[in-house]
Amino acid sequence: MALSFETRARCADGRAIRRVRFATRSALPINAACVVANGVREMLASLLGTTVTLRLIEPLIPTSEGWQVVLGDALIYRVAGSVADAALVFARSDAVALVGAAFGEAPAGASTSRTLSTVEHDVLDRMVDEIAVNLGPICGVAERHRARRIDRLEGFETFFELIVDNPVQARIGVAISRDPAIEARAMFSTSHLAAVGLRATAALPLESLTAAQILELKPGAFVRIRSADFSRCRLAIHGRALASGTCGARNGRFAFALRSLCEATPRA
Repeated sequence: MALSFETRARCADGRAIRRVRFATRSALPINAACVVANGVREMLASLLGTTVTLRLIEPLIPTSEGWQVVLGDALIYRVAGSVADAALVFARSDAVALVGAAFGEAPAGASTSRTLSTVEHDVLDRMVDEIAVNLGPICGVAERHRARRIDRLEGFETFFELIVDNPVQARIGVAISRDPAIEARAMFSTSHLAAVGLRATAALPLESLTAAQILELKPGAFVRIRSADFSRCRLAIHGRALASGTCGARNGRFAFALRSLCEATPRA
């Protein structure tokens, strides 16, 4: 989990404030994925005998629904690595486009979703083996390791895509069995937040009012405050109760005398 901030912001006291949230992000270094992308681009350029334009979509950790979309009706190859296992994922239309480019053929519209022939499957297998050689930076795949075609893929965590724009349009999905572990480098303590300003609110609970009395409220109306109400005051920050105590006045100013901290408030 990574700390992030929501895109939308609200204005308060002339400042833009964004809510904090935790998001699931991949810890796979983007430079490692770039090394893989460059190696695949050079391999395809050599295989196809032409310049290849390729883009990288940054690594992410898909949801279960996302994995269903990625793996639905796809051709999958698994490669064993020393650090983690990898898998190469091809939509059938992308596999047809890549194999057709190897034969010097241009994709023909709807025919790109057809089933590969035995010969085309053999060509795709050889192409996948060449691609797999470049996966070393992300999972420790050695040149001697060969890709194995599988029917299902389960338990993998990280995924990114290599998008070929030229000479054909195709996507090569790369899945990794586990995301790299993040090494903790620094500790976070409350001292880092010591200078942050927070607005405290003292709430004075009054006696109960009936619904009819509430409906009759209007500017200038009086609501009775009993002396006992002052001893039931609550101190809160952003709606969260921090302490209970007594409201009153001291040295000509309104004041709050703290009696006890609320049980739900952890102490540093």
